[in-house]
Amino acid sequence: MAQKYIGAPIRRKEDRRFLTGQGQFVDDVKLPNMLHAAIVRSPHAHARILSIDTSAALAMEGVVSVLTFGDIEQMVEPRPIPIRMRAYHELERFLQYPLANDKVRYVGDPVAMVVAESRYLAEDALDGVDVVYDPLPAVVDLKKSLEGDVLLFEEHGTNLAYEFESSIGDPDEAFRSADYTRKEVFNCHRHTANPLETRGLVASYSEGREELTVWGETKVPHYNRGVLASLLQMPEHRIHFVEPDVGGGFGVRGEFYPENFLVPFAAIKTGRPVKWIEDRAEHLISANHSREHWCELEIAAKKDGTILGMRATVHGALGGYVRTHGAIVPVSTAAMLTGPYLIPNYQWNVKCILTNKTGMGTFSAPGRYESCFFRERLLDMMAEDLGIDPAELRLKNLIPPSAMPYELGRTRPEEYSLIYDSGDYPALLKKALEIIDYDGIKGAAGSLQDGKYQGVGIGCFVKSTGTGDLGEGARVAITGPGQV
Repeated sequence: MAQKYIGAPIRRKEDRRFLTGQGQFVDDVKLPNMLHAAIVRSPHAHARILSIDTSAALAMEGVVSVLTFGDIEQMVEPRPIPIRMRAYHELERFLQYPLANDKVRYVGDPVAMVVAESRYLAEDALDGVDVVYDPLPAVVDLKKSLEGDVLLFEEHGTNLAYEFESSIGDPDEAFRSADYTRKEVFNCHRHTANPLETRGLVASYSEGREELTVWGETKVPHYNRGVLASLLQMPEHRIHFVEPDVGGGFGVRGEFYPENFLVPFAAIKTGRPVKWIEDRAEHLISANHSREHWCELEIAAKKDGTILGMRATVHGALGGYVRTHGAIVPVSTAAMLTGPYLIPNYQWNVKCILTNKTGMGTFSAPGRYESCFFRERLLDMMAEDLGIDPAELRLKNLIPPSAMPYELGRTRPEEYSLIYDSGDYPALLKKALEIIDYDGIKGAAGSLQDGKYQGVGIGCFVKSTGTGDLGEGARVAITGPGQV
């Protein structure tokens, strides 16, 4: 009888080696004659670099090399790290180079890299790199950044890296005909992920074979290999990526960061393997952050709670540079603001803004977390204003099964419409309410039990997943005689 896997529990096979300490992570990679790297990072949120003197560091015990932007220029044409997702053309003005050249734009911005015989010696030599800065005013607030008094890239004359606006239906008519409207402003602060294993890389270059091998976390190995090949200006087929076990990711690890270029570059320049392992302090200031949105959200409805329309202005932070995820989080936030509800009229504006903070990327549920918080909070306010139970308000407005597949419309800059293919959202909510005994527990809301105030809240959201890419890949193998 054939084994049935669908719906059956599958025992994990990899647990034993992890539980017995046999996992192999990046820091477990130890190569002969290996060097260790440490990064000189900016202590300023915004400053001009007047000079960098590496002579004292180079004279210290065990220091093999100190790399600056000028060292990169001597070997390859410096290129910025490209955008992997949502590469809207305006964003490309604000990309990050592996090392800062004339200016730093956030605390932790890489300025130089020390390569030494041990991590201890490399860390000690950081103090020997003399960087003279001219501190500049910093802007960390989204509203103030839009005023433009402090510009991160003066040559472009703006901190507004990207803006997109559009609408579905007739929002103006929806608000004119509404019995009820309410407008609120919501803020979502910064988050970042803290995987048990921080970022790290080991690179080894064989000059004789002209081959580069890189060990490290990379959730998109083919893309990252292509980027590294472009930045190093070497054939992609001569670069080999090896991914050991991964100690967590949460969207932060595995993207292409400055260090993903610097470590292989150092291995090529020194002719020896180079290892760099991020410490926790570095992780908190240099790995991608996420969230930090400010949203003006307005809703229009009938007296019975039927939602007629929404308007939104989403202000999303990008940090000091545009990183590999481009504008995906702010754009996704606006795109998902209507959630699982039947809202025929929707108008939105997205502003992606630079500030003197660490660059932004994705973190668990990017765009969905933010949009869900903004929308569901406003729905609770609306329910209270209209005297409608929060659960009933949601049941009234969830997309019914009869409307499936439900075409939301073009909510992103890309020329395609979002379609909810199937689902019985009201049935799902009713089931959840039944499981928690909603009618029973809501009566206790606000009461003090065992020193804790009791409460019950409801939130509904749609997870955009399994959508695939906009393109497809194929491989064709051809033998020597020409057979496919």
